[in-house]
Amino acid sequence: MAIDTDIVRPRPADDLGGRVAAFTNDFLFTGAPHLLHPPNPYRRMLVPDAVAEVDFTRPLSAAEASGHRALVAHRLLGTFYEADTVLLPEQGLGALRGDFDRFYGDGLRRLREASLSDLEHFAFALLDDEVDVTGAWRVEDLAAYFEHAAAEAEAGEAESLTAIAAARRPEVAADTYLVQLALDGLTEASAMSKNLGGAFGPEQSALFKVFIDEFGYGVHDAKHTTIFRKMLHSRGLQTHVHAYWNFYLAGPLATNNYYYFVSRDHANFFRYIGAVTYAERVFAPSFVNMIKTYRGVFGDDVDLHYCEEHAHIDAHHGRITRDEILLALAERHGAGVIPELVRGIAEARLLGDWFERDTAAQIRWSDDLDAYRMDGPPAPAHDARRVRVTAASPFGTRSHDQAVVVTVEDGTAALVTAPTATPAPLARGEAVLVPAGRLYGIRPTGGDCTYTVRAAGSDTTAVTPSAS
Repeated sequence: MAIDTDIVRPRPADDLGGRVAAFTNDFLFTGAPHLLHPPNPYRRMLVPDAVAEVDFTRPLSAAEASGHRALVAHRLLGTFYEADTVLLPEQGLGALRGDFDRFYGDGLRRLREASLSDLEHFAFALLDDEVDVTGAWRVEDLAAYFEHAAAEAEAGEAESLTAIAAARRPEVAADTYLVQLALDGLTEASAMSKNLGGAFGPEQSALFKVFIDEFGYGVHDAKHTTIFRKMLHSRGLQTHVHAYWNFYLAGPLATNNYYYFVSRDHANFFRYIGAVTYAERVFAPSFVNMIKTYRGVFGDDVDLHYCEEHAHIDAHHGRITRDEILLALAERHGAGVIPELVRGIAEARLLGDWFERDTAAQIRWSDDLDAYRMDGPPAPAHDARRVRVTAASPFGTRSHDQAVVVTVEDGTAALVTAPTATPAPLARGEAVLVPAGRLYGIRPTGGDCTYTVRAAGSDTTAVTPSAS
């Protein structure tokens, strides 16, 4: 993490900003110099300096879905939600027992519990503005809307896969997409598990059929997380949980967090059912498309068993969730629950679109970085924020809510934009345009380095990237 010479005023501890500041400044979340996180699921870089910039009094809007405030909020939410799951390192707890105790301990738990509902409102209140379900709905209306939404998704372009196929470095682009999938792929069905308790009839048993498939019917080698790790391994990627935490984007984080959000509060149960039914239906054709793209990039040098399994089993899950859960619940519980089922479908569709757009935009920017380099001396930067990094500085990534220009003022640096790309070198005086919402990190390459960040102005109009 960079050392920011700007002074951030402390917030009162009784507001949301104050509570999350106290949480993110815990040593578990202040980072290390490494680009990737080691196999310790309790530590992840939350970039406290970047969190301190966020105004938590104003909820996110849809226009900010891939921006800095969204990234901060969803990193926090993801950490909060995972603290309600069991995470153990594969190598054994051993020396990590202290981190385990702290991550799950009373101090951080109290901060999470005091902040979670407010943070969910901050992050997801925008769904009320973006999805409007009105009027009287019958079961046949629900079925028709579901088929319409699914058909549109199946016929639409997979924007991330298109970006991979068009990339100058398709292998790097494909790895970026895999890393976004790892958010769910390495802890798959954790949110679903929160909807299995209680008593809600045959639909409960049908949902459990889907869940137990995800867990390989009790056979660990067949568990979906196990075969996902094999796909990562075939690409030479790390397979432990959150190795690539620094590279998760706001859109994929929001998508993953949404399923925890509607699962944590069972008042949202019917929204969850709509969302998971839509997801199970569209997963199968999306994985068919992914297989085609990845075979085109890697040939037989990638293990796509995970994709093949989902292309097969999710067609089955799509039928189960539609017929035995979604429509069955609507029939059993009546018109009063149908708008919530519809809302879940619409919200899952919206968030899936954000996942695709955000990931595709990151792939295109990272793949075409030379087009974003600034020619000539940088404009005067009286309002620039100056940041100093050393070899010992914790490494973190961030984004901005507006386009910025990053300029190396002293020393040399590397601009990190993708998990497996060679970082782009930046010499003293060199600058690069970072579009709003794009994720990046800065590492020094020759001792200490100072760089500035300023809002992009009229001098950036000469930058004409070949891909936006």
